[in-house]
Amino acid sequence: MDVLIGKVARELAALEEQLDRVFERSFSTSVRLPGRGDCFLPTIDAYQTREATIVRVDLAGVESKDIRLIVDGEYLQISGRRNTSYHHPPEHHLQMEIPQGNFARVIRLPAPYDAERVTASLESGILTIELPHREVIKRRILVKSK
Repeated sequence: MDVLIGKVARELAALEEQLDRVFERSFSTSVRLPGRGDCFLPTIDAYQTREATIVRVDLAGVESKDIRLIVDGEYLQISGRRNTSYHHPPEHHLQMEIPQGNFARVIRLPAPYDAERVTASLESGILTIELPHREVIKRRILVKSK
């Protein structure tokens, strides 16, 4: 039963990722999407080097304590919250473009990675996640005749 629930959760995460991409193409990241409450979609760059898959997320104004990362098989889940940070609460909003609230992204990882060596750092508002590739051991399998 747990395996089935995990599979369904991964499929839903993949569907959410696809929907996120559709909305990202249609709206800027500052738009709050209808039906999703107080949330936003941070922008992401993901690329591979020979040694690792690198994921960079634009999270200006988000503190490291407010970020949650989970690696689950072939998926990386990034979620958290950007809190309002006004020194003096505004009496009247003239313009509000900096997205606030919850965020969540799921990325499908293209290569096997070493989950024990995954690192993450937050510097100048950019979250960088490094997922070192796991060495894939090739071996020849002998076929026995019976």
